Amino acid sequence: MTFEIVDGPLDASKAGRPRYRTVRKDGKEFRVRVVSADSSSFGADFQSAFAANVRRARAANRQLGDSD
Repeated sequence: MTFEIVDGPLDASKAGRPRYRTVRKDGKEFRVRVVSADSSSFGADFQSAFAANVRRARAANRQLGDSD
């Protein structure tokens, strides 16, 4: 196995099409976004998945605040 040292910013190119996997936990189903570490666009895919998680969390927080 060889490692490449990257000095400077990573190339964030365009994110690939998101892939999902369904996970069951405690009788509930969750969609989990899958990011491949071997992908040539890993940085962009990871950023896209992170942004999607933040959007989902903010929407859930807004719903909690509206229930008052």
